[in-house]
Amino acid sequence: MNRLEQAIKNIVEVFLEYAEDDGKKRQLNKDELKRLLEREIQSPELKDKISGDDIDAAMKTVDINSDGEINFTEFSRCVSVLLKSYYNKKIGKKTAAMARLEQVITNIVDIFLEYADDEGRKRQLNKEELKKVLEQEIQSPELKGNINADDIEQAMTLLDKNHDGEINFREFCRCVSELAKCYYNKKTGRGGKKNKGSEQGGAKSED
Repeated sequence: MNRLEQAIKNIVEVFLEYAEDDGKKRQLNKDELKRLLEREIQSPELKDKISGDDIDAAMKTVDINSDGEINFTEFSRCVSVLLKSYYNKKIGKKTAAMARLEQVITNIVDIFLEYADDEGRKRQLNKEELKKVLEQEIQSPELKGNINADDIEQAMTLLDKNHDGEINFREFCRCVSELAKCYYNKKTGRGGKKNKGSEQGGAKSED
């Protein structure tokens, strides 16, 4: 299994594992989110950002529908915040003791930087580079079946918010989040592509 693919699957599997702690499914309360972050983030560079106050702040920021719990869409936003923190620090080191969520974060950043350096450019992916990422880093049938030329054109249109023809890291995170939601839907038996409009409201959507 390739790096991006493994990262996407790990995001979903970590969420589902901790979301079922107290018998509920597909929601994280504050204690479950705290347990997840404490167990799945181990490196000092990221762990020093996680304290009780940080978790309270994360709940307020990420819990869009203010129900005191985090659904998968909201959890994806939490992962994006950690991704951006790691990206900004440019840590670049991996250790054997690294926990799953940490490995997800480092892999996604490393993949972006590796492919964004094509043709001497840094920190931007053009359409061909995005296509190369998806073709080389996604191999399993359940995810690869959703990727074709039309999907890549559509992804560029949806993700390239500043319309410069390239994808920056923030925009790339949105792409990873969408792939994670696709895998989450398959893993939980929700299959099929969601109506694009449903994500706009997002607050009460579970995935």
